Amino acid sequence: MGFRSGLRTLALFALPPVAATYAFEWLLRRNVYRTGPHTDGVPEATSVPFERVPFWTADGLELEGWLFKGGNDPATVLFMHGTNYNSSDMWATEDVAQRFGGFVRGLGCRFFVFDYRGFGQNRGDPTERGTYLDAAAALGALHQRPEIDPMRIVCYGFSLGTGIAVDLALREPCAGLVLRAPYTSVRDMMVERLPRLKALLTLLPWLPRTRYNSAAKIPHLPVPLLVMHGDADDTVPYQMGQRLYELAPEPKRFVTLPGAAHSDFPLEVMIPAVREFIESLTPEPAAPPAVTHE
Repeated sequence: MGFRSGLRTLALFALPPVAATYAFEWLLRRNVYRTGPHTDGVPEATSVPFERVPFWTADGLELEGWLFKGGNDPATVLFMHGTNYNSSDMWATEDVAQRFGGFVRGLGCRFFVFDYRGFGQNRGDPTERGTYLDAAAALGALHQRPEIDPMRIVCYGFSLGTGIAVDLALREPCAGLVLRAPYTSVRDMMVERLPRLKALLTLLPWLPRTRYNSAAKIPHLPVPLLVMHGDADDTVPYQMGQRLYELAPEPKRFVTLPGAAHSDFPLEVMIPAVREFIESLTPEPAAPPAVTHE
């Protein structure tokens, strides 16, 4: 009886932190995983040739992606979008679709966009692990296409998607990594938004369970890095992008988007920056063997 009584006592002490963990994580996920409404626009409005690409995750979910061909460059960009977005936002209106089409044509290569589970018209409940599986499945779908060189795929993350892209670049081979408006971790973002949470997180160090801790991962990045961040970003602090850049190994580049807020897309700066980065990843052609005369 003493042993059982002790277990019950321990369970009572465990209940408050367990309940706090579930409540905290439930609130956090409601804010992190917000898909924007699926719009009635059509990808054809981008004026860029494309193909709808369904694919499946390791845990059996069917997801939806779109592969655009912006030019003849052999590189392929795998794009991971942010929260409050889904792929249809890129062709939501005629003007937005034309701007997106201009961006893809400006890059001059293939550009693959997809929605995570629970985003857009996809089924499922998003989690950190789930989004990692979704990105890996999207990369796998590109690997299965004979026209795509797996070693010329560039991972590109925006906002929430930067945490997913960093993880993918560490787990799977790729040519390079582009981060637009990246954050250091979910925990850092929470303290930035609500400084009073710092004391609570000190008492409950296992929170949050949803981490996307890019700051801990990026020192081990095995590929070249491009970071782009608007210096007027009031959603993800500009200093977080600078911090990730500082933590990353060489080779790396940092591009400031002057006067750009979080959702601004100054194409006149972004297109050259990404284009030049992709071109820098192109392997140098092997020199012909020296001819010797005996």
